Order: sequence, then structure tokens, then C-alpha cells
Amino acid sequence: MARRKRKTKLTVSLFPFLSILACVIGTLTLMITALALGQMDTDTVARAEKYEKASRQLETDRDVIRRMKIKISQVEAYAGGKLKELADARRRLDRLQREKLSILRAKDGEKPPVVLIPTVDPEKQKRELSQLEDELHKQKEAMDRLLAELKERKKPPEEAEVLIQPGGSGVDLDPTFVECAASGIVIYEGAQPHRVHRKDLATDKTFTELLDRVAKQPKATVIFLVRDDGLGTYHAAGAIARSHYARNGKLPVVGHGKIDLSFFKGKR
Repeated sequence: MARRKRKTKLTVSLFPFLSILACVIGTLTLMITALALGQMDTDTVARAEKYEKASRQLETDRDVIRRMKIKISQVEAYAGGKLKELADARRRLDRLQREKLSILRAKDGEKPPVVLIPTVDPEKQKRELSQLEDELHKQKEAMDRLLAELKERKKPPEEAEVLIQPGGSGVDLDPTFVECAASGIVIYEGAQPHRVHRKDLATDKTFTELLDRVAKQPKATVIFLVRDDGLGTYHAAGAIARSHYARNGKLPVVGHGKIDLSFFKGKR
């Protein structure tokens, strides 16, 4: 007897489709993230970091200013107290002088003022007057010192002088020093330095005559003292010196202090 054929039930599995859909969504998410990061404005981030750094520096500067204001107010309060003591001492001195004048008039036979004045020992009064004058002098000196100190604190810090010393192998040369700054050059020759603006380097008669004179003398040379902001001026002046066949060299100068050439002045 033949077996009955079993009916097979067809089923559809959704697992492959869901896997493919999840992979597509993940790929699209990764692409969108990459595009967003690629389009991010790096200048905006840099400006934000710079702004945050400037804000922190501003808070630090404000704290320093606040502490300095507190110190200045303390000094002013101390000076104000001393001024009050000085005014009191002056009033006492005036009162004692009036009393002294009244006593002297009474001794000379004049009629004393109507104001009743207690009996005063002249010697004691002289000692008190002397002490008051000494105290007044000391208070005035203390006030002058405080005012001078307050004035010094308000002054900006002074730049230290930059001492130029010889170096290298060219110690037997006769140098002429030319300072290079952002605005131009300063020629240290003669009684007074000669200043030349950067735009007038090629036409300035003093500078061109110096270069021609250096080119004719075997041991003469031009030493450019280059400030930290004068590199562009040095390049312009150096090119003009080379066009005049003038020997030249350079020395870096740190800071903005006054140039000290006392070593070379003593050697000449």
C-alpha cells in the first residue's frame, strides 16, 4: 500500500534580509559621520580655542590688576592717615604759636588778649615746639617717600641696555654699527645717531655714502644689529649694501633696550 505524501509547508526566512538592511544602515551612518567630520570648520575650532585661551589670560590679568589696586589703596590709605596727623600737628603748632605770642606780648607790657590762656612753662613750650617741628619734618619725609614709591610703581619697567661685544674671527676690522628695527635703521656714527626710515634706505645720502666708504676701505665693515622685529629691514638694507659692494655682517639683538657700544668706543 503506497504511503501518503506529506504536505510540505513553505516558510520564508527574514533573517538574511534584516542582516542586509542592518549592514546598509550602518554603512550609511558611517558615511554620514565621515562627511560631517570632513565638513567641520577647523578655523572655527581654532578660533574657539584661541578665544578660550585669551579668556583665561584675561582673568589672570584681571586678578593681577585687582591685587595691585588693593596694594595701591593700602598705600594711599597709609599716606592719608599720615596727612591727617600732619594737619593735626600743624593745628597744634598754630595754637602753640598763638599762645607763645600772647605770652611775649604780656611780657612786653601789652595788654593780653581777652582769651584766657593757661599758664605755660616757656622752656617746656620750647621743647614741645621743637618736638613738633621734628615730628612734622619726619612726617613730611615719610609722605615724600610714599609718594615717590607710588610714582615709581606706576612707571613701566625699563628695558635693560644691550651691550655689544666683539665675536668671531673679524676682530681686526673697523666696524660701523647699524641698528635694524621694524620702522627703519639707526646709523651709530659720529656724535649723534642718524635715523633712516625703511622706505628711504636706497635714497638716504648718509647711508649710501657710508656704504661707498666701507667698500673703499679694506678693513671697514658694516655690522647690522638686527632687532627681533627688524628682519625685513635687515634684508632690505643688506641688499643695498651688497649692491654697493660694502662688506657687512649681522648680530642679533634680543629685546628693545638701548644699544651700548662703549666697548668699541674705548677701542677707537
